Amino acid sequence: MTVKRKKKSTFGGRTVTVAFSLCLLAVVAMIGMYTVGKSDQKQQELEQQVAEAEQKKQAEEKAKQEEARKALEEQEKEEQRQEAASASATREKETDNKIRENTVAYGAELESEFQAEPEEIAENIVIDEMEEASGGDVMTEEPTLNFSAETDKLMWPIAGNIILDYSMDKSVYFSTLNQYKYNPAVIIQGSQDASVMCAAQGKVTSIETLDETGTTVTMDIGNGYELIYGQLKELTVKEGDYRKAGETIGYVSEPTKYYAQEGCNVYFGVRKDGESVDPMTLLQ
Repeated sequence: MTVKRKKKSTFGGRTVTVAFSLCLLAVVAMIGMYTVGKSDQKQQELEQQVAEAEQKKQAEEKAKQEEARKALEEQEKEEQRQEAASASATREKETDNKIRENTVAYGAELESEFQAEPEEIAENIVIDEMEEASGGDVMTEEPTLNFSAETDKLMWPIAGNIILDYSMDKSVYFSTLNQYKYNPAVIIQGSQDASVMCAAQGKVTSIETLDETGTTVTMDIGNGYELIYGQLKELTVKEGDYRKAGETIGYVSEPTKYYAQEGCNVYFGVRKDGESVDPMTLLQ
């Protein structure tokens, strides 16, 4: 009798082997990935360290360059100070020499002058006194004042535009005061410190300081005519002085509070026998 043996199945063994191999491969792959990740991380850290070291080196070099630049600037400044001090000393020495030279020359000149003949000195004194008496524009003799509206004209006391016209028949608007009122003069625009000239030959009869027109000069020009100049300063005249037409009597001042918005100006009025007259009818 023959007994048949069953073949032993190998399927289960192969499966185990394949599974083991796959697990092994997975482990190897994971180790490889971990190793690669570690290597990349180390590479990044190394690159970062190199970059930081490079930045630090650049910063140190920049700081050294800045220190060198500052040292060079300080050296140049010191050289300039030394040169300036040397130049100043040279100028002072030259100035002292010139002063000494001028002193010596002036002393010699004085000595020469004191050695002049007495007659010559007396003659020079007389000439100087005559020149002083006749010099300048101040009138020493009282002239005859004879102004006529038919034959004479007034000069403009200052070159400028008319800010406010003469108006005694109707009121005009004053910006600073914000009101309408009569105006017995013309208000002429002027710049501060400008010269104010005498409009006609006359005599200073009054100098007043008024709230509205500030320092105000009144002059008699003859035949009952008077000229009034306001908003002046630094007068070159006093009461009783005579002046010719065109001569300076003062300078334009800052405007009073009554003319703050109008600005610097000259108040110029004319009176005939005490009554206001339109200056525009007499100005040339």
